[in-house]
Amino acid sequence: MLFCTTPSLRKFVHITLCLIPMLYVSTLQAAAPDGRQYVSRADLVNLLAAETGLPVKVLRTIMKDATFRPDIIESMNKQWEALPYARYRPLFIKQSMDDRGKEFLAANRATFTAVEQKYQVDSAIVAGILGIETRFGGAHGNKPILDSLYTLSTGFPRRADFFRQQLGAIIQISRQDKLDLKELKGSYAGAFGSIQFIPTSFRDFAVDEDGDGVRDVFHSQQDITGSIANYFHKHGWQYGRPVAHWLPIDTKLNSEWKKIAAGKLENWVTLADLRKAMPKIFNTIPLPWLENDKVSIIEMETDKGKQLALVHYNFRVIMRYNPSYNYAMAVTEIAAMWESKKFAVE
Repeated sequence: MLFCTTPSLRKFVHITLCLIPMLYVSTLQAAAPDGRQYVSRADLVNLLAAETGLPVKVLRTIMKDATFRPDIIESMNKQWEALPYARYRPLFIKQSMDDRGKEFLAANRATFTAVEQKYQVDSAIVAGILGIETRFGGAHGNKPILDSLYTLSTGFPRRADFFRQQLGAIIQISRQDKLDLKELKGSYAGAFGSIQFIPTSFRDFAVDEDGDGVRDVFHSQQDITGSIANYFHKHGWQYGRPVAHWLPIDTKLNSEWKKIAAGKLENWVTLADLRKAMPKIFNTIPLPWLENDKVSIIEMETDKGKQLALVHYNFRVIMRYNPSYNYAMAVTEIAAMWESKKFAVE
């Protein structure tokens, strides 16, 4: 037992003891997630109450049904997007995707045509997203959303704030859109429906395209297609423009662009600018690429080794859906199966 004999000493000890948990939490947040729960259920409820404005009593009732699942943490640390593109690509660029996509587009042609005209987002890109995310609506995921977001909010320190935001959003959405949280299932990261929106994306971009008063991203093909198109439209998709073009494997960039290509996708110029800087490489880029297209250059690991690609700003828009070069390139190559002249990458 610790005895404090003076007010000043008691004050010092009080401050020290208060700092210890803060330092402990800070240390944990810097460590790699290992499947342990760092935030208690009670503390999580208090944080959610402060952030959502919902009563503690209501949140406590909801959260009592949540289960902490270490396997969710394990899945977060083994995402396919971390693979080299040479290994990621065959998961999606295959004949079955081509065949199923053509059937899906044909079966829903009226919906895709109407949505494309309304939102000015190419149907092949929307279908490509659906192909990767849920095999055209056939596989929504089997993880309870409440469990996933509870686990990631309390056991995944480096992104706990983000996932707590998603947890708060899905609780509010469930009350507004009449979703049963006990039954709602999706991905290990908390995405749900045919479009695999995370809760804040559903809140901000899902639409009631069929006008029945419900944003149904599980069963309504109009709501599903319209929601993806609305997301792309709001993030600056440029209709009818290409996305990516592989450069020859022996391409040599100037020193400035060699550095840019090896870094993050942050530098954008016009194709005309690249042609002025490196005419031998970029004067041969074919139509539909145009002089005023906003472009950059990236480097990826393909089955040919490290390879450069010219990318349109549309590539960055796809990355708003999933921040991965692999994902954006796969969506592009899937779209090219159905609209080769527009989205061809070779």
